[in-house]
Amino acid sequence: MRFILCIVLVMLLPASALAAKGGGAMSLSRAQAAAARGDQQAAAALSTTTYRQACMSGCSARGHSKGQCASACRPGLCHPSGTTPYCVARQ
Repeated sequence: MRFILCIVLVMLLPASALAAKGGGAMSLSRAQAAAARGDQQAAAALSTTTYRQACMSGCSARGHSKGQCASACRPGLCHPSGTTPYCVARQ
């Protein structure tokens, strides 16, 4: 029984670590709260807040499809992880 419990814990550990990392996008309010708690990535994303049109043109200039850009450049969305963290302002 202990052996099975150990196996289950080992299997769940990487999944929970990935979930805690939150490698995707987050809302502007979540980024503000995370930055207030000392999250440097969220603070960096907030410091490079851009408008939707600028986000769309930069995204397409990097070769992404229009659908990908529309999804990534939604107003009020932040991308704290990545090579260039940014947020899109609510308009």
